[in-house]
Amino acid sequence: MNKKKIILSGFGTFCGVSDNPSSQLVNEIQMYIESLPNKDELRFEIINANIIKVSGTDVRYYLEQMEINHLKTSNDDDMPILIHFGVSSAETNNRLEVCGWNLADFRCYDENMWKPQNEPIDSQDTNDKYETTLPINDLVEKLSKNYKVTPSVDPGRFVCNYLYFLSLRLSKSYETQSLFIHIPLFNEIDKRTQLKFMVDLFDSIPKNNK
Repeated sequence: MNKKKIILSGFGTFCGVSDNPSSQLVNEIQMYIESLPNKDELRFEIINANIIKVSGTDVRYYLEQMEINHLKTSNDDDMPILIHFGVSSAETNNRLEVCGWNLADFRCYDENMWKPQNEPIDSQDTNDKYETTLPINDLVEKLSKNYKVTPSVDPGRFVCNYLYFLSLRLSKSYETQSLFIHIPLFNEIDKRTQLKFMVDLFDSIPKNNK
């Protein structure tokens, strides 16, 4: 079976969140997959998993490294999918984000003490947003049978959106896909359920057929 290849990221600490659940999930997902009796039947494999420092500079460096080490070296028919997780403390559901916006309007300083206010992420880019090519509504419909999950067109304007806008643009240039998922804290949805959600989400993503 030709499995989908996934490049996975989560975020570290930032203002108000000292122990980011997205980093725990990214750090533990491979071990969880190895414990599954049906692991060999899964239709995906994670080829890279990283925790990104919550800063605009680190986001750009991360995407540059993924492009150099994975996207540029992959065949057109085997291009990896970029999937990102971040936390939204006020959320009660998992949110599959539809788009990333060309706007940085940070509500607090990032981890490198940068706080842009109402600035374009790329002033040379005339697009106000990029949208994922994944079938978000279909994924939500399927996953909502077992999980608390909704679509969203508002990823905020902090570092999560900063990453998603640039990731969507990058994935478009390589004709692959990108997805950002906002998750709540573990007191809303426990870690074990979230690990199961990740596996079912990854397995449900259609393979890119260009």
